[in-house]
Amino acid sequence: MNPEVLEIRAGSTIARIAPGQGFNCYSLVVDGFDYLHQETGFLPDGSPTHSGTPILFPWPNRIAASTFEWQGKTYHVPVTEQATGASLHGFACRTPWPVIDQSDDSVTGEWILSRDAPAMAANWPADVGLRVTYRVEPTALIVTSEVFCPGDEPVPFGLGFHPYFRVPGPFDQWLLHTDATKAWTLDTMIPTGEVVDVPTRLDFGKPRRIGDEHLDDVLTGLPAADAMCRRAVLMSMAASLAVSSDPQWREYVFFTPTSRDALAIEPYTCTTDAINLQQHGKDAGLRVVAPGAQQSFVWRIDIA
Repeated sequence: MNPEVLEIRAGSTIARIAPGQGFNCYSLVVDGFDYLHQETGFLPDGSPTHSGTPILFPWPNRIAASTFEWQGKTYHVPVTEQATGASLHGFACRTPWPVIDQSDDSVTGEWILSRDAPAMAANWPADVGLRVTYRVEPTALIVTSEVFCPGDEPVPFGLGFHPYFRVPGPFDQWLLHTDATKAWTLDTMIPTGEVVDVPTRLDFGKPRRIGDEHLDDVLTGLPAADAMCRRAVLMSMAASLAVSSDPQWREYVFFTPTSRDALAIEPYTCTTDAINLQQHGKDAGLRVVAPGAQQSFVWRIDIA
């Protein structure tokens, strides 16, 4: 096995993680089929956001114009999407992660901004850290995240994951189901602040084929829950893949890459550009963690 890859397993379920590629869980094999898509060349030095399960932190998706204000100070983050001038998906997916614990069926990595991306530390209001644990059960992957503040100033954050899923069978036969009832209105991929009833093209309240639809949308309005709850299912004639999350994951992004060989079902704790929307009085889901405190989040994948 590639020495840059860690492997955890339970029965016929095997997950492979690349700590050097943003602690990306890039492969989830159940009974011989890999339910995660990998772009050619991902290992050893491919794109950190086009394969597996990229970790989006300390913000998911885009920051408009790569600029935001926090407590009266203006911050600039690197432009990573030239077409829109936005900055995509944070810092954590772009650097190696130290592994701090491992067993046969689980592995934990820890990322701290000041330590693991020191060149970016001045681009965020304060130091922030994230621990992620991947654990496998037969036919399941459980992902637990702990966001913490290692410094002496409260720090804003958003957390997301960007898993590229596949199921057996051709893409044009895949069915999608989600119980999201609302959508953020977007302008150049940035929420305007308006939330509307989910439009017909995004209504997967009953399972239906994705068809020719290009998805790159932020859905919300998830039914209330007080525990882990199934939020989306991708299925074919041969298998189904369910994504569940605790109630703190309030948005889901659905994205079809142009290759149309995967579907990203992305749990987020906040919407796109939350750090700017929040400054304009919108309930965008931006979170703040206090010094010495931590906040925990769990989501999972189940194969049937």
